[in-house]
Amino acid sequence: MKLQGLLRVLAIGAFVAAIAACSGGTHSRGQFTGSVVGHSDEEIVSKMGKPERVDETDPKRPRWVFAKKTFDPDNFNKVDDKATVILERKDGKLVGVDVIFG
Repeated sequence: MKLQGLLRVLAIGAFVAAIAACSGGTHSRGQFTGSVVGHSDEEIVSKMGKPERVDETDPKRPRWVFAKKTFDPDNFNKVDDKATVILERKDGKLVGVDVIFG
């Protein structure tokens, strides 16, 4: 009977931890990439919110920097300090073309 109670507590704890990880507004690297690459700037803002910083050093390829928005499932779900979305102009719209995690 005590073993069942312990297993139940462990299962509930794992469930709560999983929910907490998701509710923090973070996304796995794959989810984030799928939500920004090939999508317009409006779609990216709608899904991910506004970036913390915009780097327009190269106006043809602006970079949007999102802080603490992604985690690396291959590294114990460690939260990335930043995810940089590289955009390019296509048919007059800015579209996400790549992501750099760091």
